Amino acid sequence: MRSALIRLHGTVPPRVSLLASVSLATFLVALLAATQFRSQPLPPSNRFARNQALTQSVNELEAQNRRLKSQVQSLQASVKTLEDDSAQRSSSAQQANALLDTQKTVVGLLGLHGPGITITLHDGNDPNDPSDHSLGWVVHYQDLQDIVNLLWASGAEAISVNQQRVVPTTSFFYAGVNVLVNNATRLSGPYTITALGDPPSLESGVKDPDQLSELKSRSRIYGLGLSWQRSNSLRVPGYDASFVLRYAQPAG
Repeated sequence: MRSALIRLHGTVPPRVSLLASVSLATFLVALLAATQFRSQPLPPSNRFARNQALTQSVNELEAQNRRLKSQVQSLQASVKTLEDDSAQRSSSAQQANALLDTQKTVVGLLGLHGPGITITLHDGNDPNDPSDHSLGWVVHYQDLQDIVNLLWASGAEAISVNQQRVVPTTSFFYAGVNVLVNNATRLSGPYTITALGDPPSLESGVKDPDQLSELKSRSRIYGLGLSWQRSNSLRVPGYDASFVLRYAQPAG
């Protein structure tokens, strides 16, 4: 029994040893063959195919690059066209805005400032004479009209009365003891008339003894206030009422 155990544990059977040797040899041969296969260069036919594939890829990439460049150039041309159109529209818009501002200035919609004169007008002293029905000491709407017309004739470029812009359609009427201007606004004295323009020319028109003679006479008789002064910096507001046209129609 002991000898059997010694044979089992102490020695390797010849058959097992032979199988192990054969397996090891087979593994080494396979390993050597794989190593030699990896180290061998590609056949010429394989290198040619690979070069052809690489060349085709390069050609495709270059063609794609040319297409992208063409698209970029086309987009840049489109952007340039849009920029030119935008600049042209912007220039046209600026010209239109400038023309619109000119028209707004002409009709009085824009506030203005500059040199000119200021005329102050207020009621005089009531003589308490029952026989005097002229009300010569009171400022009438006709007085404002006469002054405004004289200022226009003297070269005024913009006029306001108590901060109400006077425009070509402006009218003055009685409104009780007040004056109605621009068909909507009631004015009461004292009245301040502001006119923009050349101060010497405007003042010369007001000082002319042949102008406003009736108003100047009432000023001496009733103490009705009439005075004026030059200024290098005056302001008139823009017209903020509606334009009322009864008879005028668009030309054309």
